[in-house]
Amino acid sequence: MYNLLIAEDEKYLREKVTKNVDWPGYGYKVFVASDGEEALEIIRAESIHILVTDIRMPGMDGLELAETAKALNGGLKVIVISGHAEFELAQASIRLGVEDYLLKPFRTKRLLEVVEKTREKLEVELERKKQVERQEELAKHTLETRFSNVFGWIANPNSFLSQTQVPIRHRLGDILKSGTLGELREEISILHETMDESRDDPDRLFIILNDIVMSTLTSMKTLGFEVERVISLMSKQLPTSKQTQFSDLKKWIEDFLLDINKLASEGQDGSIEQLIGSMKAYVEEHYRSGVTLNTMAARLNMSPSQLSKLFLEYAGEHFSDYVTGLKEQKAKELLKGTDKRVYEIADYLGFSDAYYFSSWFKRTVGCTPTEYREELSSKRLS
Repeated sequence: MYNLLIAEDEKYLREKVTKNVDWPGYGYKVFVASDGEEALEIIRAESIHILVTDIRMPGMDGLELAETAKALNGGLKVIVISGHAEFELAQASIRLGVEDYLLKPFRTKRLLEVVEKTREKLEVELERKKQVERQEELAKHTLETRFSNVFGWIANPNSFLSQTQVPIRHRLGDILKSGTLGELREEISILHETMDESRDDPDRLFIILNDIVMSTLTSMKTLGFEVERVISLMSKQLPTSKQTQFSDLKKWIEDFLLDINKLASEGQDGSIEQLIGSMKAYVEEHYRSGVTLNTMAARLNMSPSQLSKLFLEYAGEHFSDYVTGLKEQKAKELLKGTDKRVYEIADYLGFSDAYYFSSWFKRTVGCTPTEYREELSSKRLS
């Protein structure tokens, strides 16, 4: 059950959003506040997961509430409600860490969609946190019960094939997928320094090594390589001397990652083209629900910056421009080929309301949806 707090000073709207949705049926316990101060009292007393707040409220406004609330609870997700007059302010709130915004008037169905989308983000973050905790527990357990030394652990491929957690060494994964040899050598130096710091802590050393290998496996799988092929490179030239164990291990890490980089470089172009193709296919299927670079990066276990760089390089345009272009194409098709009203098309394409859709369409195409239809009609008649 997720705790949802709704802060709204207008009584009719407060009752509308709380009573028109079966929140408990969707897995939410709802708390209600009529102003910012009351909302803060609830946040201090309860473990709130998602805050929905009006921007304009007497006393403490919604943005001040959001900033203070996130200082109290760093994991809190915030959605703001605003009127058309505060549209630019609502957009600016995104830069303050607000997840999403709704423009008045809106249907409660739309609020539910935004809350559900925000919960999905929250669930991803919570699951990743749990995975990191499980990873550390697994590392310690495996070190104590299955292997007498790190080399015995590396020599057993099942150590990695049976793991399901998401690796946390994202920079290494990004470099293997799209970085340069120079960046990789720099990262290897950083890894060596990290290993040196943990030389006398075998538990910590195991965690570092485990994550290096799992980051590598995950990255290569993303590029389309078979896990067994990576495992064979990993097993290559394993150190055997117990007297020079630590130095050999550092050398093995370097050789392993350089071999992986060579393998990735040989087959990378085709694999990345497949990745870009799968991204476009996903956007085609889910563009109505609001696909962003961040959600796509989370799905692919890549950083948004690296994914943006790859998409621009191989697709020839920014990811956001591609999504906008697709929505523009679909909007034109619906305006041209159907008799749906503008508000129906807006709802179908995932816009919060017809006003926002019309503003977006005019900004993108150069005319309003109605003007676009009228222009099509005049061309047919001429």
